[in-house]
Amino acid sequence: MISSRIPSNFIVSQIASDIVSKQHDLAQVQEQISTGKRVNRPSDEPAYAARILNIADATTQLTQFDRNSSAAEAQLSLEEGALDGVLNNINRIRELALSANSGIASDVTREAINSEVKLHLDELYTLANSRDSFGNFLFGGSNTQSGPFAKGDPVVYNGNDDSNDLTVGLGRKVKTGDSGIDVFMRIRNGNGSFSTSPNPANTGSGIISQGAVADPALYNGESYRIEFTDPTTYDIYNDTTGTTESVGNTLDPTQPIEFNGVRTYVTGSPAAGDNFSISPSQNQDIFSTISRFVSALDQPATTAAEKARITQSVNDTLTNLDTGLDHINTVRSRVGARLNSIDSSRDQNSNVKLQLERILTDVEDIDIAEAVTNLQTQASTLEIMQKAFTRMEGLSLFNFM
Repeated sequence: MISSRIPSNFIVSQIASDIVSKQHDLAQVQEQISTGKRVNRPSDEPAYAARILNIADATTQLTQFDRNSSAAEAQLSLEEGALDGVLNNINRIRELALSANSGIASDVTREAINSEVKLHLDELYTLANSRDSFGNFLFGGSNTQSGPFAKGDPVVYNGNDDSNDLTVGLGRKVKTGDSGIDVFMRIRNGNGSFSTSPNPANTGSGIISQGAVADPALYNGESYRIEFTDPTTYDIYNDTTGTTESVGNTLDPTQPIEFNGVRTYVTGSPAAGDNFSISPSQNQDIFSTISRFVSALDQPATTAAEKARITQSVNDTLTNLDTGLDHINTVRSRVGARLNSIDSSRDQNSNVKLQLERILTDVEDIDIAEAVTNLQTQASTLEIMQKAFTRMEGLSLFNFM
């Protein structure tokens, strides 16, 4: 029969090893109670440690989203303030244009009006070249180091049409600004579909309205010319195709001139040979609109033809200013929508962060009551093992002789 006796020195060694292991467990519980954390180093709970790292990365990302939101909000608030100033200046210029078009306006009055218009035009250039707190230009697109606008007719734009985006939430980006092209230059002249204008060489007092598209199904977007053979008779030519639309038409100032979906009015008294063009609308920057108004007010208004040119210019200016106001108000509303989007992203990020904190608490924090109970159990077990080890270590046959 094979002996199954285990040497006493092996038993003592095994108990000593168990005591060391139990001391380690006890120290670990004591550390958990002192820190309040289940995991104090990755080796404590590798699976939990990995989840904690993932939560920390997600929290860091959310913190960066909050920084981006603050930066985007600051930029958009500056843009909104600049656009508010632009709108105020344009509205004032519009009021001055109405005054210049009144029947009682004289050369002296128009000169005073023009002086104020020039000041507001300078202010518009200043606003269009606004900078942020870091000295970057707001309306230069991604080219933030060069002044975007230089005076001219047409204006000289030194920026680009790019935009700067910032990520403010999971899958959510926001434009931090609008390019100067989009804000100040993509403004359709005339009525938005076509624009009318008199020939500068006209000698009569005829004035043409900007009109409207009477029938979109008939309007073909081609260029036309209305040419007067005498003050009450006109022909219509298609300058795009080089063909004649109609001849010998009679002018009635109370009735529209209407053809191919185009509707407009000619008032006053055109002279024989005077002509008016109708062309598809194009983009016209707000600065050029105002600069042309300034140039018109600089001209004398003595003869009927000169007065008609000023009236025509003021009418065109009012139409283009109204279109510009609508356009810039639309841009401003988009800025407001982005600011609202940032607020919404902040709320969403806050909710996600709160959820992560709850998950982290469940993963990382310990139940103090459970940990204390575990500590007492570990301590009692260690004490028993130590007593057993002491008794076994003292065993000897000499004690029984």
